Amino acid sequence: GISAGRTIKAVVSTQSTGAFGMRKALQAEQGKTDMQKKIEELEEEKKDLERQVNELKSKCDAIEKREAERRVVEEKKHAEEIQFLKRTNQQLKTQLEGIIQPSKK
Repeated sequence: GISAGRTIKAVVSTQSTGAFGMRKALQAEQGKTDMQKKIEELEEEKKDLERQVNELKSKCDAIEKREAERRVVEEKKHAEEIQFLKRTNQQLKTQLEGIIQPSKK
């Protein structure tokens, strides 16, 4: 028959196999929990980065708008200066012609 020693060895062996399986299951569960935590951290980081991207886009848009407005002002100022210089030039030409060719009386 089966000796008591063999029976005890078989029971201990079964228990340790069960304990090993249980330990592996717990480790797997812990790994799943860690992975879930990591996923949540990464999703939070992603949201944070998306917020930063949107802030930077807004800043870029504001800068581009300011630059466009500044350019319009500069172009208008430049056009006004050219008009002023053309008028002044025309007046000087007229004066010069008056000096060179005085109207005959």
